[in-house]
Amino acid sequence: MSGYIKDLSQPQSEALNLFKEYLNKKETIEQIKSDIKNKLSAVSSPNTTTTTTTTNTTTTPETESSPITTNLNNNEEKSLTIWNINLENDSKERDIILLKFLRAREFKIENSKQMLIDSLIWRKQNQVDDEKIVNEVFPDYYKNIGTIFKTDKEGRPVMINHYHAINPDVIFKDGVDQFVRWKVQQMEIAIRDTLIPSQWEIEDLIVIHDYKDCSFFRMDPRIKQASNQTIQTLQNNYPEFLARKFFINIPWLMEKLFSIFTVFTSERTKSKFIICSGNYREKLLKYIEADSIAPKLSGFEDNQSPILNIKIKPQKSHSIQLGKLDADKTIEWEFCTNEIDSEIGAKILIESNNQPSTSDDLLYFNNNNNNNNNNGNSPTPSNSNHPFNCFLSIEPKEFNSGSIQIEDDSYYTLVFNNHLTKQCDLFYRITIKSKTSHSSTTTSTNETLAN
Repeated sequence: MSGYIKDLSQPQSEALNLFKEYLNKKETIEQIKSDIKNKLSAVSSPNTTTTTTTTNTTTTPETESSPITTNLNNNEEKSLTIWNINLENDSKERDIILLKFLRAREFKIENSKQMLIDSLIWRKQNQVDDEKIVNEVFPDYYKNIGTIFKTDKEGRPVMINHYHAINPDVIFKDGVDQFVRWKVQQMEIAIRDTLIPSQWEIEDLIVIHDYKDCSFFRMDPRIKQASNQTIQTLQNNYPEFLARKFFINIPWLMEKLFSIFTVFTSERTKSKFIICSGNYREKLLKYIEADSIAPKLSGFEDNQSPILNIKIKPQKSHSIQLGKLDADKTIEWEFCTNEIDSEIGAKILIESNNQPSTSDDLLYFNNNNNNNNNNGNSPTPSNSNHPFNCFLSIEPKEFNSGSIQIEDDSYYTLVFNNHLTKQCDLFYRITIKSKTSHSSTTTSTNETLAN
């Protein structure tokens, strides 16, 4: 079952047309508006909310605390909208939203209608469309447990949750309601900033759950409660917004037992899960470019300096002249390849006669250096007018980052060595920082490719 607008079967197209005909009727719109108004009026206190379960789509007032706080102001509904889409007018964007509710209910038209109505009531009760939650300011410690970081290769926002960073005594000191509101805010921001501007050409997102150092068997009950309420809220009100969900840094035993924990999850949803007990970077790189992986997941630091991309031929090198540097300077580097098992190393060279090198010098060194197996030696071309010394050898890693303080005033060159038998797609950022002036410069010029 695909169910996407460009890939509909005949029964799915018929279900979509029935849904559209239902909303195109004036009496239907008036009835939905009346239902929303009545539901809001039925709530006896601003401290009560409505919740929906995955097995029962009717809304029921409750007297106990709930994830989202109800507000009864402005009960009048001028038009039915959701995510800036007018549900009363026929449009491609409306079709995409209706298909989300249809897919979530296996194209059962009556169930899909009820799910949409319940979600509209929930959004009105909690002023989601009024951006109350989007504009809510949460404590700073929420920044440590999750973020939306860049996009994947198809432009979908990437939502990251670091469960190991959750301190239950801090996050849940006033219950789990605030946490659920924060998750709703994340969803609304992702939709507002990426999906809506794309005119819904992008209609879902990537989610990464990081379980580093987490125990599934000794999980705090408050985390379980928050997780269950979050899942319930998102499933009922953000249907089919998940493209892929990565579970990374989970114990290998949990990977084996995962099918047991997801026994009640639909096959359609489970097909979107990617379980990573070992090296998750390989699986992430299938969907996310190397320069878009978050810093906490061994990615580039998120700053204003550009990340550059080059392709280095097999058994060749790429040289970057860093210029003349004095002992006040520090060289910082970050680099990685766009594929797993394609790690390369680098060397920082110092030109011992304190003169800038030429392209011929670098070419000679690069061709010579490709044959020394990156063993840390510092070859010095005997027939070169500008011999090199190896200032630092940087060993290959999946993601390489570090810094070194300059010791001697001289001209420096950084060389990436592709010792592989295939072309290397490299992302890198080299920054020269001054200790006294606190300034920095990103190196991106005077490059010579040995070929």
